[in-house]
Parts: sequence; C-alpha cells; structure tokens
Amino acid sequence: MVRLALALLLSFLVPTASAQTVEPGDLRLELSFEDRSGPLYEGEMVLLKVRGFYKIRIARETLKQADLEGFDWMQLGEDTWSKDMSKGGEILQMERVIALFPNRTGTLEIKPFTHELELWTRTGERYTHELASAPITIDVTARPPQDDWWLPARRLTVEDRWSNAPDKLGTGEGALRIVMVTVGGVLPEQVPPMPDLESAGAFVFPHPEVRMTRLYKTGPVTRVFWRWTVRPENPPSAYLKPIRLPYFDTKTRENKEIVIAAQRIAMTDEAVAAYLAEANAASVAAMTDGPTADDAPGDRPRPIGSIAPLALIGGVIGGLLVLRPNLRRGRRKRLRGLLHRLRPDPDITALKRAAARGDESAARRAGVNLIVNGQGDITDMKAALAGFDKHVFGVPGTQPDVKKFAASMLNAHRAMRNAMGSGR
Repeated sequence: MVRLALALLLSFLVPTASAQTVEPGDLRLELSFEDRSGPLYEGEMVLLKVRGFYKIRIARETLKQADLEGFDWMQLGEDTWSKDMSKGGEILQMERVIALFPNRTGTLEIKPFTHELELWTRTGERYTHELASAPITIDVTARPPQDDWWLPARRLTVEDRWSNAPDKLGTGEGALRIVMVTVGGVLPEQVPPMPDLESAGAFVFPHPEVRMTRLYKTGPVTRVFWRWTVRPENPPSAYLKPIRLPYFDTKTRENKEIVIAAQRIAMTDEAVAAYLAEANAASVAAMTDGPTADDAPGDRPRPIGSIAPLALIGGVIGGLLVLRPNLRRGRRKRLRGLLHRLRPDPDITALKRAAARGDESAARRAGVNLIVNGQGDITDMKAALAGFDKHVFGVPGTQPDVKKFAASMLNAHRAMRNAMGSGR
C-alpha cells in the first residue's frame, strides 16, 4: 500500500511526456527560396533555405529532408545554429542551405521537411515533438535555345598561364599552357569538357583535365584546369587559335562569351639560327657521305664502287643533255628528272641511318628537314611526324618505333614525289 501511494504521489508531481504542450510561436520550421529576378531555367541553380526557430530548449534533434524529386541538389555545408536575444527572450535559430538544380520543367514542389525534436521541460525532463514545414513550389522554364554547351553561371573567370614564354622558345623546346576556369553556381559536370586547342603550325599535346569543387553558402564553385604542351612544328613560329567559352550569366540574365586571344608560339632568333645551322651541317655531312657526330662508331663511308654505276649513268644522261641540245623539250625534262632522282638525297640518307641505329633525335631531325624541303603536298609527312612526336613528347612510358617512323616518312615522301611527277 505504501508503494502504491508513493507512485500516485509521484505521478502528480512529475509531468509525463504526453502532458507536455507546445504553445503557438514556440517552434517554427519554414522553407524559402532566395530572392531572384527572371524565370528559373532548367539546370540553373536556386538556393533553398531551411530555417528553424525554437523558444524551447532542445536536447536532441534530427532534421529529415524531403525527397527533392525533380532536382539535382547538394547541401552547402553543415547546419548553422545561433541565438537571437533581440526580442527580449532567447530564440535558438537553425539554418540549412541547399543548392537545387531543376532537371525538368513545370511547377515543382518541395515537400515538407520534418524536424524530430527532443525537448526539455522546465523541470529537467525530456519529451519528443515533431515539427513540420509547409510545402512550397517553384516554376521552372525550359532553357533558352543554345547552339553551344549550356552553362548557367553566376560568375565565370578565366586565367591563361604559361610555364615559360611561348614566344621565346629554344630549339626543340615546348611550353605548358594551363587555362584555369572558375565557375560559380554550377555542378562539376555542368562545366564543358576540355576543348581541342586548334593551331596553325604547332604540335599540341593535351593532358588530362583536373576538376575540383568547393562549397560555400552562396553555392558551389567549380574550378577546372585544362593543360596542353605546345611547340612549333617548324621554325620560326606558329599560332594557337582563340578559345571561346560561351555561358549564360544568371545575374544579368544575358548570354555572354569569354574569348582567350590567339597566341603566337615562336622560337628565339638564336634558336632558329642554331636549328638551321644544325640542319645544314647534317645535310653537308650526308652529302659528303662522311661520318657525322650522330653516326655509330662502326659506320664507314660507302665504297666508291657502290656509287660508280650511278655516276656512270648520270654522266651518260648528262652527256646526252649537252650533246643533243635539239632534243624535244619533254624528253629533256624527263632526262633531267631521271638525273635528279639518281642523286642521293642527304635527308633520306640521314633518316635511314638514324633508323638503323635507333637514334630518335637524328631521325626526327632528318624527318623535319624532309618536311621543310618538301615541294609538294607534305600533309602525310607531317602526320607521320606528329604521330612520332606523340610518343616522344606526349605519351610517357612509351618507346617510339624509329624504324616504323622512318618507313612512314619515306613512303609519304615517295608519294609526294610521284604526285609531283618528278624527283626532288
């Protein structure tokens, strides 16, 4: 009986959880969109703010987010809590900011958020209470017609950097170009892919792009790094065409474009002079059929007997040209062409020797000389050189095939001569 009486007494002194009530205005949870002007386009960011106001002390809380159907989204940082004492009493405030990106058009609804609370009574007891927000809606319009990539940005800046001066390159030297694009208010995948760096007379080797995103209360900021190594195909200079980056400014509601101006890629006068001197020295050495600095120790001049038949044939043809001045013009032209083809080409000789030794540098130098001295369509030769250079400069860990390069270059050179109808 004593225990029963004690339990009844405690039931009157200690209020139970079910007896607790929340007065109007004690707790409030609301959803709101940021102030904005103009229609909201599909894919454009809009900020959703979830705010809570609490006059009752909270022991534990869990904010349950509604399914954001019709939106891609990301939460911008942790929930922030603060106290407001300006209205004569303590009001605890909570705020969560979410970046929404509508992925369809029409009227989209944000369903209620629910805040599950465990509150304190004035006597130090705990009780649970569930607080829900009212739903809100927003209208989404189809994006405006766009020929290029749709990039609805709140802010966009571009920086163009070079590892070294692109118009003051040494012989065989390249420069690393880094374009840093910083875009506010977009998801990483909304930034367009790295463009093809178009050039007139330059080799371009692209590197993998890098993307990173940082979150702020005003929205995500995505930074993209585009990188290329460039150098002129042949001295003295080349040009990189402009890079155009169109976007939609969500603040001014206008289509805009950032253009990175064309860039000259050039060798210094000293580098050009050194390049030409080296090429001339190699050509002279090959014409004299003597060993050069690139020759292997075992290389020797070919016996005179190996070229004697060619010299004899050349002498006969030359004599015919001298003794028969009244030969028809067409025959004289064909005979001159035949004599020209019989002369050894120093660049071809240098290329074959370099291929036999597996000398990448000498083979490339000979290939460049063939292109420089070409008098017809050199497109195929330039393609062969570009493919070789991708292995030498652009693909780490790979071994270029010098013999394959030499064969491709010689085939392209032979096709060029055949197309011209006469030898070089």
